[in-house]
Amino acid sequence: MRPTSRRSQVWMILILSGLLTPALEAQERVAFVTSVTGTADLGSWPESGSAVGAAAGDAICRTLAADAGLANAGTFIAWLSTTTDDAYCRLHGFSGKKSANCGQAELPVAGGPWMHTDGLPFGESIDRLLYPELVVYYPLAADEDGNPVEGYMMTATVGDGTVSPNPITCTDWTSTAPNDMVVGKTARGSVGWTNTGSTRCDIAHRLICLEPGAGPALTPPNETGAVAFLTSVQGTADLGTWNDAGGQTGIAAADAICQARASAGSLANPSQFKAWISDSAVDAKDRFLVDGPRVRPDGVKVADSFADLLDGSLDASINVTELGTYIGNYAVWTATSTNGFLTDGTCSDWTSASGGDTARAGAAYAADTAWTLIHTPPCNFAATHLYCIEDPSEPIFSDGFESGDTTAWSSVVQRPLVFR
Repeated sequence: MRPTSRRSQVWMILILSGLLTPALEAQERVAFVTSVTGTADLGSWPESGSAVGAAAGDAICRTLAADAGLANAGTFIAWLSTTTDDAYCRLHGFSGKKSANCGQAELPVAGGPWMHTDGLPFGESIDRLLYPELVVYYPLAADEDGNPVEGYMMTATVGDGTVSPNPITCTDWTSTAPNDMVVGKTARGSVGWTNTGSTRCDIAHRLICLEPGAGPALTPPNETGAVAFLTSVQGTADLGTWNDAGGQTGIAAADAICQARASAGSLANPSQFKAWISDSAVDAKDRFLVDGPRVRPDGVKVADSFADLLDGSLDASINVTELGTYIGNYAVWTATSTNGFLTDGTCSDWTSASGGDTARAGAAYAADTAWTLIHTPPCNFAATHLYCIEDPSEPIFSDGFESGDTTAWSSVVQRPLVFR
């Protein structure tokens, strides 16, 4: 379930009480995905007016922003690159290439941060939103009215804000020829909001609309719950060979790696972390005993509950490491389906690095079913991470009886999850 921003709730209370005018909220830079779809011939969209090409994309964004009553509706820019103009430069009101500073003496950086129309933070200022930092909080998944949307967004733009290599821009957004162009996706964090694959110019998709200019700094997300992170280290499917395995093999090695990484990242309770991974003896879902929300190290909520983690849609991708860095489109060893059960392919229960065998893996930047299952890399593929999820000990007594010194207790009991 997508969380509600505490910040937007406070704004609404203040506005309704007369203590704050809507103009203050309008200072926030806004990002949205169009509620309407169309082909890459943007001039054919009813919302484009008489404009064509990338200018038609801008007109579509401005029409929808005005219809939704957004502030500064006439300034919105469609996040699109052309063969001559990078999306990065267009966002700043310039033409040309980012590599040439968009025709300016210095590279402009006056963009963002951005909020979604549903009140959640999207990403930091433009220099941090793109490579190399990739600071994306909640994926772009709300339209101009704040309603949830799904699907692909036409961009022809890669993760640094420039036109894709060997660019196909659908004849600069005037053609429906069946050529493939780069698209982003609503259920993607990191680089995936602008580049998650390709699709054809004649298929109807959405646009990304960004309000230009520099806005006030975002209040960093601060959700609470057990922590979920992506390992900063990577390796083959023979997990016992990883430096942090501590002499363990298989799933035991995966847990040892997670605990070592949690300690390296100075996370609380490092011994309570486990890897999100299955083998022939146990499903990933059965390895976690305690329910509750899971959040990334940056305070972004991933899921409201363990059941929410298994429903095929995360609030945000688990692509933040124990060190607080944001990772792009990397594979993650899981052998686990969306509902938490084992899938085929475990590289001999995580003891093999044979190039002739494969395992199943997720995508670190995904917030849909692909987060846990999409790739099938060979077991010797070394550029693969692990997901680590805290499974905090649950107190036996609700009255706090055991809240004092429990060092003499033989163990802390955990109850299995019961899904209703």
